[in-house]
Amino acid sequence: MGLSMMIEVANPETQHGAFGTDVANAILNLVNFGVIVADSEGRPCATNDLAWNYVAAGDGLAQKNGQLITESDFETEALRSRITAAVRLGQSAAMLVHRSKNIKPLVLLLEPFVAEDTGQRCALITVREVGRPSNRVAERARMMFNFSPAEAEIVSRVAQGREPVDIAAERNVSINTLRVQMASAMVKVGVHRQAELVSVISSADILL
Repeated sequence: MGLSMMIEVANPETQHGAFGTDVANAILNLVNFGVIVADSEGRPCATNDLAWNYVAAGDGLAQKNGQLITESDFETEALRSRITAAVRLGQSAAMLVHRSKNIKPLVLLLEPFVAEDTGQRCALITVREVGRPSNRVAERARMMFNFSPAEAEIVSRVAQGREPVDIAAERNVSINTLRVQMASAMVKVGVHRQAELVSVISSADILL
C-alpha cells in the first residue's frame, strides 16, 4: 500500500515544484519508521511499506472492519481517541503500543494532517519500534566520526539500547576494554556522556 501525497520543495533558491507520487513513495519507504495516514474513524488511507508490515502481520497494530486496532481493547480505545482528536481538534498526541510478538513496544506519534489535493483532514501517524536498528547505522557512524570498526559497532549497539556489559560479553572483551573504546568514541564525537553519544548517533538512524 503506497502513500499518495505530494512533497513540496522548500528551498527558496530552487524552482518550486512537487515530487511525483512514485518518488514520494520511494522516499517514505527509505525511512526507518512506519507512516500511516488515517481518517477520523481510524481507517488507514495510506501507509508506507514498514507500517503496513506491522498491520498486515498483526504485530502490535492490525485492522478490524477496516479500522486500526491494537492487541488490547484499552490501547485500541486510546488510539481511536487520539486519532479523533488529531483529525477533528488538530491535537498532537503520542502513545505506546505493546506487542505480544516482541518485548519492545511501538511508539506512535500522531499529528493533524490536511491532504493538499482534497482538503481532507487526517491523522498522520508515525510508528517507531523502540530500539529498531538501522541496517547501516554502524557504517554511517564510521563515516561521520572516523570511528574504528570496533567503536562503530559498539556505539551503534549502545544507541539501540543495549547494555555495555552485554555488548562486552557478546564481543568477548572485558568491560574495561569496552569503556576505553566508548571513551574514545565520545572524544571523536565531542560529547562527555553516554546519553549525549546516543542522541548524536541516533540522528544517523533515520534511514534504513
